[in-house]
Amino acid sequence: MKNKTERRQQQSANTPTVMVLGGYGTFGSRICRALCGKGFHVIINGRHFHQAQELKHSILEDNFDAQITVSCFDIYSQLKLHLKKMKPTLVIHTCGPFQGQDTLVAETTIKAGINYIDLSDDREYVKKMQSLNDLALTHNVMAITGASTVPTLSSAVLSHVKDKYAINTFKTVRIGISPGQKTARGLATTQAVLSYVGKALKPWPGSVKKSYGWHDTYLQHYPNIKSRLMGNCEAPDLDCLHEHFDIQKLSFSAGMESKLLHRLIWLLSWLIRFGLPIKLKNHADWLLKSSRWFDRLGTEDGGMHIEFEVGLGRGQKSIRKTWFIEATDNRGPQIPSIPAILMAEKILTKPTQAGVKTCINLIKFEEYMKELEQFDSQHFFNCIQ
Repeated sequence: MKNKTERRQQQSANTPTVMVLGGYGTFGSRICRALCGKGFHVIINGRHFHQAQELKHSILEDNFDAQITVSCFDIYSQLKLHLKKMKPTLVIHTCGPFQGQDTLVAETTIKAGINYIDLSDDREYVKKMQSLNDLALTHNVMAITGASTVPTLSSAVLSHVKDKYAINTFKTVRIGISPGQKTARGLATTQAVLSYVGKALKPWPGSVKKSYGWHDTYLQHYPNIKSRLMGNCEAPDLDCLHEHFDIQKLSFSAGMESKLLHRLIWLLSWLIRFGLPIKLKNHADWLLKSSRWFDRLGTEDGGMHIEFEVGLGRGQKSIRKTWFIEATDNRGPQIPSIPAILMAEKILTKPTQAGVKTCINLIKFEEYMKELEQFDSQHFFNCIQ
């Protein structure tokens, strides 16, 4: 028994360690489970010890040999102390919303000489992360921001399409995401959406008019799941994609499965636009609970689409096609978790280049889809029509 314990301690000492901040959350829990399955030592962080312990026991039930530690502390005041104590190789920051959040967690991690990944879906946060590039170079660490569905998957799809059709210029690109009404969603996601509803969006390359959050509604049809109403949404793609692709006109949208709920948010957006003195983000908890009243009108099926129009050359007609991915039976949250899982594996097993990088063109489309296949592949469907 002693020899077995000693072997496990030695194995743990030699295994790269990943600290997942917000480790038992909607995305963090999936990342923890996947990284344990890949043989890494995972530290589950959160404010509530019993929730972290529940996840630990759940993972161990499926994977007895998983190496897991629970470490509960406040990341904004105690992170430096615990990084010094636990010495992880990599920190994954999943504690949203990133809207309005400063980069203190990233700075603390980088200054400790530890690699960093975040799941930020906020334009301003991703931009602020770029200012830490010199710091990351000084401490010889890699820092990845925006490791989520957008811009990671969206850029992977555009690169795939660019190669498939030998494209140089996209005339238009319209990206949209819609979760299932019953799909698990956390407070951070709700706060993120409410932070821009009814507010003027900052212009971006390819924008042609002033846009407001949740406006410019259109109906999007999907191959297998219900059609969705879509409205303007904030995303890092609006600022970052043009740096890697020649896109003349770009837009990004989001929508609810329940068309009634979507319209109610749309009405609320007009009140905000006309000056209603209320910060919706501060009421996210109540509004999240209220949104569950509409669950009986929906499913656990979500989808994402990227519509693109391209010219095929001089004298030839342009073509318009749409790429879709659909996730059924509450598997949607797995999609945003994939980038952090894959980038963690790359950082922990291969030589990496120091500096801050937005997660664009760092994961190939084929890599993304292959990783999804490990999570009940029959629940995911993607195609171009």
